[in-house]
Amino acid sequence: MTIGSNQALIKLGIIENDPSYRRALYSLFSLSSEFEVAGIWKDAGIAVQEITDEPPHILLIEIQSPDADVIACMRQLKKKHPSIQFLVHTCYEEDDSPVLEAFKAGATGYLLKKDGPEALIRSVRELHAGGVPLSRDIAHTLINFFNRTSVTDSMCELLTRREEEVLVLLSEGKMYKEVAIRLGITMETVKKHTKHIYHKLEVQNRMEAVNKWRKGGIV
Repeated sequence: MTIGSNQALIKLGIIENDPSYRRALYSLFSLSSEFEVAGIWKDAGIAVQEITDEPPHILLIEIQSPDADVIACMRQLKKKHPSIQFLVHTCYEEDDSPVLEAFKAGATGYLLKKDGPEALIRSVRELHAGGVPLSRDIAHTLINFFNRTSVTDSMCELLTRREEEVLVLLSEGKMYKEVAIRLGITMETVKKHTKHIYHKLEVQNRMEAVNKWRKGGIV
């Protein structure tokens, strides 16, 4: 079945654990001549079992589910059907961990439910056309993550391995003598490393050094 002369329908699968929202999504897409709802499931585990020879082009998926490990199911589906594109459609935006895990599992788009139905339809079209639709908030989350990673990498390059070891022990509240015993070096060497740490991190004392290091995500 086609739209017009040569534009094929976008085959869409839906994984959504909330019954009322699941019905709303079905209505939204099934009433459009642009889409074909190829399947709808209440959890990802069932979808893994039922999606066989003819997978949908796009799988709309809620990653917060009490019934299955959705990220693991995404990996299974991607392995079985490499052509599937996942568009995460969720309320969850608390931190960057689930966002990153979803992309690692094969997601090619990430939309928040609060963005509304028009944004959802637009995102499905964009994804099918080869784009990578992202909610603005999710884009900011990713940018912040990579900015933090950049800071962390810079600090890792800044300090030597021994200086990192000294700073980790200082962050635990160890005194110079305790650090020296733990690392098998002299107390004077610990003081020398500490002086270098302060200089490299551009700080004046232990507290400032530890706080700056922690902001970089190391300690």
